[in-house]
Amino acid sequence: MPGKESKFEAVKLRTMITEGKTAQQIIDTFGINKTTLKAHLLKLMQMDEKFYSIEGMGDRAVSGNVKYAAAGVRLSPTMLKNYGFTVGDEFKISCMEEGKIVLEKK
Repeated sequence: MPGKESKFEAVKLRTMITEGKTAQQIIDTFGINKTTLKAHLLKLMQMDEKFYSIEGMGDRAVSGNVKYAAAGVRLSPTMLKNYGFTVGDEFKISCMEEGKIVLEKK
């Protein structure tokens, strides 16, 4: 996010980490990139004088944005893994409100 400085929110970041949120989930929530998340994580560890581990920090981060194209909608294996899904999971798809699709693991 060039030119955009993200606000460091220690309480929210600490809460998400202790709740076991993945790096991808935190990146999406804050609207930041992985480099910024690493900087925020380091700052939090320095403040708290405690080590925090975030699942998925070593994995490739992907944008949560998906495009509807002629071939349909593609959710990459990396994206699904980053959100806690595994190969072989089955899903139910629903549309509870206009413009919002929900994908639920069976």
